[in-house]
Amino acid sequence: MNVDVDIRQVVEFESHDHPVLSIYLNVDPHRRSPEKYKLALRSLLSKAEGADPADIKRMQNYLEMGYNWQGRGLVMFSCAGQDFWWARSFMVPVEDFVFVSYRPYVRQLASLIDTYERYGVIHIDQEGARLYVYNMGYLEAVEGYLGEEVKQHKAGGWSAPRYQRHESTVAHHNLQDAAEIAEEFYRRNNTRRLLLAGTEKNVARFKELLSHRLRSMVVGQFPADANATPAELSEKALELAIKAADEEARAMADRVVDQVHKGGNAVAGLAETLTAVQHGRASHIVVLSDFARPAYRFVDSGYIVLDLESEQELGSGRIQELPDAVESVLRRALWQGIGVTILDEHPGLEAIGKIAALTRY
Repeated sequence: MNVDVDIRQVVEFESHDHPVLSIYLNVDPHRRSPEKYKLALRSLLSKAEGADPADIKRMQNYLEMGYNWQGRGLVMFSCAGQDFWWARSFMVPVEDFVFVSYRPYVRQLASLIDTYERYGVIHIDQEGARLYVYNMGYLEAVEGYLGEEVKQHKAGGWSAPRYQRHESTVAHHNLQDAAEIAEEFYRRNNTRRLLLAGTEKNVARFKELLSHRLRSMVVGQFPADANATPAELSEKALELAIKAADEEARAMADRVVDQVHKGGNAVAGLAETLTAVQHGRASHIVVLSDFARPAYRFVDSGYIVLDLESEQELGSGRIQELPDAVESVLRRALWQGIGVTILDEHPGLEAIGKIAALTRY
């Protein structure tokens, strides 16, 4: 899983002496007016027990004066006591949520990264292709290739087949050059999923010219006019990207559950998964979205345990109570670059403890 430097700041931040306030707010204009999501923010903040009043005020002020009014989801983290502030809008929705602890709450962020991870869109016509990279719904990078013009000749008689062969050859060379450029472009931009847009004929011809690596990355295609804008392409591509991510999530959960039952390189249950992550053995985590359990963390080492041998240890200052051990598993997975898959439901995963992991050994 690729974790951007910007998000890594959130994953790595920690405060021992001051609370961190985390807010996820749905600001989708199709679902809420500005007045409604301002009210929703007030409602969330009223439930933020233990939050620093300075953090609450900062978030209220940001929505009133700093927010750019774009996007469908807003995520904010604040720890005024350590001068930490992070706010980002996303082109994809989030569910309203508030959390107060000593670190930012990253579970929904991990889910966003998993579902809306960087994906590419190749818009194809006979004269070449335009290459796009979208991240969390935003256009992140673009490159284009325009080859020789392909003319539609109307000449009849003996010359017509010759013209058609020539223009077909020109179109083939244009698409071949575009495919070679796409190879380097998507390697450079760490893209894992690809969507193809254009006429059915052009998409089919272009797909045949892609390398085996790029062809294996294609998760869908859709019709698009030659003059389609990046925003129009993004809207259509996002639906297919979400569908592909859902299918991949189910397939990954099936794979992990199968490995657990076979006694392969996999572990199940929170205790075993937590241990695998803390010891650097885990390679991919799968978990149900509603699963949570309290735990304890040793302040000096950062080591997390589900149970204490002695309750007296809580008063020593050496141990912190954690409201959600699953959140800690996901945070460490993001920090280590481990793949994370979060599902709303999966009967097989439910049956083996709601959380599991593939392991390296």
